[in-house]
Formats: sequence, structure tokens, C-alpha cells
Amino acid sequence: MKTETQEKFDRIIKESFIEILKPLGFKKKANNFYLQLEKIGHIINIQKSYYSTKDDIRFTINVGIFSPEYWLACFNYHNKDVPAYPTEPECMIRERISGMRGLRDIWYNITPMTDIEELLTEMKYNISSFILPFFEKLNTVQKLINELEASETLLHTAAKMTFFTELKLLDKARAEYRKISKERYNPQQMVNLKDYAEKHCLI
Repeated sequence: MKTETQEKFDRIIKESFIEILKPLGFKKKANNFYLQLEKIGHIINIQKSYYSTKDDIRFTINVGIFSPEYWLACFNYHNKDVPAYPTEPECMIRERISGMRGLRDIWYNITPMTDIEELLTEMKYNISSFILPFFEKLNTVQKLINELEASETLLHTAAKMTFFTELKLLDKARAEYRKISKERYNPQQMVNLKDYAEKHCLI
């Protein structure tokens, strides 16, 4: 039998995430929601704290932008097919709700004393005001390319280089590689990046 806290957590998942995301086409697997678009994917992960108990659940929200090309270049360690349900750590771009809101790291807490209605309102606010607008800005490959070129913080330089390379946008990839020598990578990373750049004729 589930505890009162566990039942409250289930309500959070059902009455905020499922009720908003399912009509938009997101598919649920465990505490993850995934929307497969034409060439990218959107992921929402409800992450429970390692220290959660059945009577005291702490959780936060992670979101990600998944690129099959980037996954094949960076995560396909065993020559597998692109996953039908990728996980948030496998995403090219990863954000946490606290960063999206410009706040310090947020962990929500559920206990038997928690006002669940207040927490439901907070989750709906997170989804409608921050997560979905973030996804809307990055719902096509072209929008993603444009945002990466305009932003210095959305993705680090080596990852940009890899993404552009895998999309065969070699001029953009070369421009990112030229920036790498001015940034802080350890010697082994520099060797690996140079090998990758040479392999793909970036230098």
C-alpha cells in the first residue's frame, strides 16, 4: 500500500505533468516524458532525490533537447540504434528548472504535511511558463542551429562543433573548432578534439 506521501507524488505526476503533456503528444516512461519531433526530441525528467523515502520525497525537474546525430557521435558506445526513449543525460542540451527560472537549485519536498494544491499550481506554472516556451524555441533543427549560434551559454564549444559536424555544417563546425584553442580543455581532451577535427576535415 502506498503512503500518503507517495500518493501525493502520484497526483503531482498525473494532475500536472500527464494532464498537460499527454495532449501535446508526450509519451510517459517511468518519471520521464518524451516528445519525438521530426529530427529532435524533447525530454522532461522528474528526478527523485537519492535520499527520498516513502514518507519524504524530494524531486526536481530536468529537461533536455535530444539530437540523434549528436547521440550517435557521443553516446553510441556499443553500436546500437538510436533509442526510442532516450534519457535526459543523453541529451545534447540539458537544463534544470532552477536554471530556467534564474534561481538557485530547486528541490521540491513532499511529506504528509505538504499542501498538494499549492505544489500542483507550482508544477503547472513551471511547465506552462518555462518548460514549454523553452521547447517552443527549440522545436526544429534550424531553430536549434540559430539559437546555438546566438548563444554562448546554451552549449559548450566542443559540443557545438560536434553537432555542426554531424549535421555536415562544416563551416560552422570549423568556426567552433577555432575557438577551442582559447578555452580551457585538458591535454587529453585537446588531443581527442584535434583527432576528431582532423578526421572530419575541420583543419
